[in-house]
Amino acid sequence: MVDTGSRAHIEIDGRDFILGDGRDLTEVMTQIEAAAASPPAFIYLSTGDQMVAVLIHSRSRVVVTTGGAYTSEVAPEMWDSMPDWGL
Repeated sequence: MVDTGSRAHIEIDGRDFILGDGRDLTEVMTQIEAAAASPPAFIYLSTGDQMVAVLIHSRSRVVVTTGGAYTSEVAPEMWDSMPDWGL
């Protein structure tokens, strides 16, 4: 499915999730922060008609993108030029 809306995209360890309508982005980000600061824990994301459980740990790489319309099949060009810091 190609999404051309301006919803929030959450990329976790290289996998892109489109946050479903009705989910509070601030709440999801707080859950991710809490899971990353504790022993590994699952967070739950609603992505349209599916519920996805993602195991977050202290080394998870999370990128949150909001606003601007682009398709989920093509990442913005700026991501290609960002170095991998290996954190």
